[in-house]
Amino acid sequence: MSPPRRVGLRALVLGIAVLWACPVGAQLYEDARRAIDLSPDPLARSPRLLGMGRLSLVIDDPRNRITLWDFAANPTGIGEVDTVSTLEVRPSTASASGIERGVPPAPRSERQFLAAREVRMTYEAWRRTHEGTAYGASGEVGSLRLDHPFSTDVEERSKFAQPTVVPVLTGRMPYVLTERMRYALRIIAAYETSSDRYREFVSNAAGQYADQDGITIGPPDFFTPDEYATRKLGSGAAVSYRFGPSLTAAVGADYLGTRIQGKNNGGRYGSETEEARPYGIGQATLIGRLGPHFEWGADAHGWKSSSEARWVFSISSGPAATPLAGRGHLLDRDEEGSTLRTRARWTLGSFELGAGYNTEYRKIEITAPDAGDLTSFNYFRNVVVHHPNADSLALPDSVVSNASEERGVEVGGGAAWKLPHRKGAVGVEYHWDRRLFQQTVGGRGPRPGGWDVRGGAWYSLTQVLEVRGGYLYRREDHDELSKQNEFVSSTMTLGAGLVPVGARWSFDAGYALEWSNADFDDPGLPHSNQQRLAVRVGWVF
Repeated sequence: MSPPRRVGLRALVLGIAVLWACPVGAQLYEDARRAIDLSPDPLARSPRLLGMGRLSLVIDDPRNRITLWDFAANPTGIGEVDTVSTLEVRPSTASASGIERGVPPAPRSERQFLAAREVRMTYEAWRRTHEGTAYGASGEVGSLRLDHPFSTDVEERSKFAQPTVVPVLTGRMPYVLTERMRYALRIIAAYETSSDRYREFVSNAAGQYADQDGITIGPPDFFTPDEYATRKLGSGAAVSYRFGPSLTAAVGADYLGTRIQGKNNGGRYGSETEEARPYGIGQATLIGRLGPHFEWGADAHGWKSSSEARWVFSISSGPAATPLAGRGHLLDRDEEGSTLRTRARWTLGSFELGAGYNTEYRKIEITAPDAGDLTSFNYFRNVVVHHPNADSLALPDSVVSNASEERGVEVGGGAAWKLPHRKGAVGVEYHWDRRLFQQTVGGRGPRPGGWDVRGGAWYSLTQVLEVRGGYLYRREDHDELSKQNEFVSSTMTLGAGLVPVGARWSFDAGYALEWSNADFDDPGLPHSNQQRLAVRVGWVF
């Protein structure tokens, strides 16, 4: 369950400010996706449910069941979720745009405060044998462009790209408890790039626009990286044990090594940062049933990371002069976090009830180098002003110790009813969420929250063709600690599925169109829209 986070001017500013608040922090792909509500959710594998109003708690779906793999993404469940070999590819695209009006000096002109477009493809390929062994890989390839204001007349254009592949081997545990215990081994490999460019807004009689090819200008300072390359390589193992038809438990552990390299190079200067950020990740999952009608699942993740960032900088001091250069300790970073996802489903005949409860916690601590560290960037910044020809050098503020914390809770419930003769189903859900951000330097806030009501249905027109539709209404306050942050949004969804009789392939597609408006008295009338199209093509062997 992941309630959609709508995009307005204040929401974008708050989201980016919180996610990228850490000094010289890498602007990672997932952070950018979260800021514009493109982050993964339980429907990422199911365009079918996307087309049914984004229902996630009711209406049975083959890719949203309460199992080790579908619910918890625990690899020990790959061999049990199906008995045949499968291949699935899921291309998708999404876009978002936001406009505010009444920009001075022309009261009727408009200004674009958001432009984003993403294209990605996820895939799963699994070979399952009669002995219970399964192997294959899952992964994704994606790219994202995000344009948003940097200042009154300048936009920041960020581009992200990420290929990921996760090979998995799973099977029955040899020699010990073979019939009840399963193991899984996996490797995680990913490479991510990001770049920031700064352009002037393109202006005409109608207003200012961020997604056009305005004049490119230099970065705001000579030190902060405007390009990142992130390499991720890790491995993990998981074990599950089936106590009986009523309970299955699984635990897993992963180690993920992440190396982040940033650079900002110009004609006369060069700046680089480097950070080796290892993650230790643990997972525990319970999947259970009470009788033939009630099923439930709980999945918890926890992670920790400690790292040190280094810096190097050099700039020309003029012809025949010694370059101004430095290198050393930039900052120390500690991160810890946890998530808990739960879901329950009760069915009785044609009637169904579903519920979910999720929590999230993340804390990042930045520790600045000691004042006496002569290799620190803070020391370099303080003494560089005394260097000849350094009067025009553009550098960021000093690194400051800070601790930022994010907490969130999401609750939802719903009901569904199957039509006679299994020709279709109708469902409705209610979702409520609250989040709180706070940091030592900036204090408490923002505290976004909201609720939504969503409904959806599917109907079989023929044995081959299934059609779907849905609607979602949401009210959201992007910061309950301040005024004029309330937005109202509506989302219309459509979808279709095709399963030819006797064929080994199937097709699903889902489309969502959302529009959002300010729910407060603002002459600028900020509003935004978002579109998402997802497709799934699957084969069985």
